[in-house]
Amino acid sequence: FVDLDEFLEREVGQTIPEIINRDGWPAFREHETRVLRIALTQAHRSGAVLACGGGVVESPANRELLRSHVTSHGGAAAVICLTPNMDHVAEYLNRDQTRPAFAVTSDIHEVYARRLPMYAESCNYEYLVDKALLASGSSHGDEHPGAWALIERDFIRLVKFATRRDLNRVDLSRPSCFVSLTAPSVREYLPAKLESLTTGAQAIELRADLLLHSAEFAGANLADAETATAFTAYVHRQFALLRHSSRLPVVFTVRTEPQGGAFPPTADTLRLQLLRSAVQWGAEYVDVEIDTAAATLYAARQNSLVIASYHDPAGEQLRWDGEFACEMLARARACGDIAKLISSARSFDDNLMCQRFVQEHHSPQTPVIALNMGYAGQMSRVLCPCLTPVTHPLLTAAAAPGQISARQINQARSLLGLLPARRFFLFGTPIQHSPSPAMHNAGFATLGLPHTFELKETATVDELLPVIANPEFGGAAVTIPHKQTIIPLLDRLTPAAQRIGAVNTIIPAADGTLLGDNTDYLGIVGCLRQAQLEAHTPAFADASALIVGAGGTSRAALYALHTLGVRSVAIYNRTAARAHALAEEFAELFAELAVAETLEDAAAREPAYIVGTIPASDLCLPEQLFAKPGVALDMAYKPRWTPLLEAASRRKWAVVHGVTVLIEQGIHQMEKWSGAVAPAKPMGDAVLTKYNSEF
Repeated sequence: FVDLDEFLEREVGQTIPEIINRDGWPAFREHETRVLRIALTQAHRSGAVLACGGGVVESPANRELLRSHVTSHGGAAAVICLTPNMDHVAEYLNRDQTRPAFAVTSDIHEVYARRLPMYAESCNYEYLVDKALLASGSSHGDEHPGAWALIERDFIRLVKFATRRDLNRVDLSRPSCFVSLTAPSVREYLPAKLESLTTGAQAIELRADLLLHSAEFAGANLADAETATAFTAYVHRQFALLRHSSRLPVVFTVRTEPQGGAFPPTADTLRLQLLRSAVQWGAEYVDVEIDTAAATLYAARQNSLVIASYHDPAGEQLRWDGEFACEMLARARACGDIAKLISSARSFDDNLMCQRFVQEHHSPQTPVIALNMGYAGQMSRVLCPCLTPVTHPLLTAAAAPGQISARQINQARSLLGLLPARRFFLFGTPIQHSPSPAMHNAGFATLGLPHTFELKETATVDELLPVIANPEFGGAAVTIPHKQTIIPLLDRLTPAAQRIGAVNTIIPAADGTLLGDNTDYLGIVGCLRQAQLEAHTPAFADASALIVGAGGTSRAALYALHTLGVRSVAIYNRTAARAHALAEEFAELFAELAVAETLEDAAAREPAYIVGTIPASDLCLPEQLFAKPGVALDMAYKPRWTPLLEAASRRKWAVVHGVTVLIEQGIHQMEKWSGAVAPAKPMGDAVLTKYNSEF
């Protein structure tokens, strides 16, 4: 991370206020241009995030440098405009006495408004920074304690998308669906409903046209410039709130009235602006209706994929056995990455014709979304090969006639023989009391999948060979003592499993090979990240951590801390030699990885995060270990309150029970097996019902 102001001051040898007071603003801008050129073309050409002040766009030379940076990197570079809540900016500038006087000699809102066209000229992505969005209520009254952590997380997500490090796309080689939101505000689905209604989906659709049903814009005159600007800002806030609330790819849609939506065709200029904005906001998919402007939007899509769509709500023009369907498919492929053709069924036979059309024209390389609306067309939704729009019982209305849920689609595909039942297992010993069958069978049932999960207790992995070779084998969870000995039976490992050196999840690939993965570390990552948001403990990059234990589980814990960005870690183990060996093996992942010879030595490091990886024991933990606020997580879940968690709780630390980690890693397993959002609550409830009855 490079702050351009700090970089400039080092290069010039003066502070910015000194430069401005002595030589004036023009001289400062000249220095700024020279230093920006050095940063972009020499010192930090790649692998860095360069933070510029808002006034950098005042110079035409700077704007040209920023534009050139984007065009010279072939779509793998990003200049991101951070769009703030200007009231928050004004409040900050009034407190910060170190900023140059230029920032406050004019009304900050006027300065920002004047610069907006300059930002648009210079930037190819935009990110909304507004902690008020995450307030606990619609009144924006109470700030979310983890607001800045969420804003940072989703900014990194945009950076990865904009630089092609993680495009977050749906696998189109297997059936998939996206749930269509229909409420006039995303806030209606928060805090918990959104997680439930996206269960079984691979993406989520934001219908910008349906946002017109909000009280603020119902019946609004979109031809009015101020109203159009206000609506665009409202849509941007809804997009940002959805980003903060879901990790799923977003399908951004502005459906017009003639094609079954709510957006007036007379506001076409605003529609096109919203679609262009969605690309700049980082929407993974943008639904563009096939018209004269579609090709222009397709050319400007950056890293977004364009779904070129045509909807015939009456089912009169688009008939699957007619020339018009092939004509619209050709037009869609000329201006989109994915073709989407929607008709309306008059009879069940229309579904069969639609299916023949799909069989002739769809492939993962040239994907086609083709289906019929209406009750009679529901079978076409079951047979749709990818990105099927779905609804959910928690939604008050479906986005289109005949929409069904992901669960109903899975059940129908199973009845049709398109989704064969598979057998999943837990490999290990002893496992008689494992809650994994209850958890995963609850997940399969909620998703409408015909699969089963059962125990396979063996002392050696040799007995597992016929199990994993059986055509009905769907996957497995692996526990002790097989997490390492299972590896030779597998064809390949994920980078995480390879680095950790242990496998707890087996995933059969489409080509019949077996992939070994590890979700133990993901369970730790998810639980610590949530605890950090709720407890408002220090950022991971600024904190130190302690791992208690040096066995197999500690390897996953170390990789989890590395994933979270923790840079300073200590390991304590009663057998110090094992801790030293582990530290040597994982040293390259951290700025500092030390061995604490005693727990008192560990306490001196003031850890903010402690991960216990040993079975519950009579370990004596010094009180000073918990001197500052932090989070303690224990992988052991028998008993519920381990000595580590009891000691941490006494000192008012946030605690994460082992059973919570078990559920979290199991959710990741389910998602890897099913390729869809797992039903977290039913799975968790199933585990806790069994767990609470036994402990």
